[in-house]
Amino acid sequence: MGRWGQTFAGLRVGRSAVWYVLLAAGCGLLVWAAATTRSSAPYVETVTTGGVHTPPPAATPFYVAEPPLPPRDAEVEQAGDRIAEVEVYLKKRQSEKALAALTRARHATARALESRRRKGSPGDELAATLKELDSVQCAIERGQYDDAHRQLVALDKNLDRINY
Repeated sequence: MGRWGQTFAGLRVGRSAVWYVLLAAGCGLLVWAAATTRSSAPYVETVTTGGVHTPPPAATPFYVAEPPLPPRDAEVEQAGDRIAEVEVYLKKRQSEKALAALTRARHATARALESRRRKGSPGDELAATLKELDSVQCAIERGQYDDAHRQLVALDKNLDRINY
């Protein structure tokens, strides 16, 4: 017999057949090892009890720590709205409409000043706003729209601060 050829239970088996048998046995062992080490999916069991009812938690009350805002002054707010109107016309470069809106803003500011003085509050900041509106008018008449717009934005912020 040849070196690799052997008689196996009366059969003559070649070298390649031995390798195939060994390879098949190794694969079988790997499959068996993987199957036994693989964990099963977790099993979830739900248990219900009859008649036990837990009430939902009560709503927690809330507390607002901030004090309410002071009352607003409608006259000052109206003056601020008129100044914002002038700002809109200046953005569109409409000087005639801006000057007309500026006149309305001046009248609204004067009414707010008079209202403050009747209530006994000082109206120094509103008087300063009236003077600034005169300088805004001069800037619009000279065509300095950007300067006039910057002044109006500052006046509007000042009126917001005065209002509250």
